[in-house]
Amino acid sequence: MKGFFDMEEMPEGSEVPELPGQLAFFPDQCTTQPGGKKHKRTYPELNPLVLNDPHLVSILICCVLLRLNGSLPEDWLYEMMVVSGHISYFLYADAIGFLIENGSVNEETDAQQKTRYCLTNRGRLCAEKLRQYVPKPFRDQVMLTALRYASRRRALEELSIRYEPDVEGCALCVACRDGGQDMFSIRIHAPSAESAEMLGERILRNPAGFFGKIIDIAMNNEEEDFDLSDN
Repeated sequence: MKGFFDMEEMPEGSEVPELPGQLAFFPDQCTTQPGGKKHKRTYPELNPLVLNDPHLVSILICCVLLRLNGSLPEDWLYEMMVVSGHISYFLYADAIGFLIENGSVNEETDAQQKTRYCLTNRGRLCAEKLRQYVPKPFRDQVMLTALRYASRRRALEELSIRYEPDVEGCALCVACRDGGQDMFSIRIHAPSAESAEMLGERILRNPAGFFGKIIDIAMNNEEEDFDLSDN
């Protein structure tokens, strides 16, 4: 190309001129080890995210309470935050103590004589105004755990689930209750106890959807078509 120095046109014995702005060329390092084996790339390990600021934990607790109607049993909140592995017991205890002390959360006793944590107006403002200070990955992880846990516990209050082993496997017995009365019940045979428990866990993910689909199928079930052409 015109404008580039052509090595073939240089007279023999002449020196290579220095070009302004010339870049040095370094060949790529060979990633193949002796013997034809390719060198395995190594990457730095990604450490899991850890939330260790008690003030951010306090904001996060207010967000969970606000999302779940502003009130939760003490054992529910403890399961969501500590047993699930999101934060340590000491961070949780410090955050709860701080929220109660500054009036963001009230400690109350319900009809079953169990302790509940109830969000006050101060705590509601904390969740609404300060939630952005908590990194979204933490908010999403903890909120998803809280929503799943609350849904499961509420489902267990409305459902009766039993596993009845027999010679040929295990039977899953599920009953939907309303005011102490069984409204809907179903018995499913499974080849093993593990299979029955897996079915039970799947139903607990969305009991209303499960029973709703069964009722919908029953309401829209049509009579089988009979062929009378050969009659």
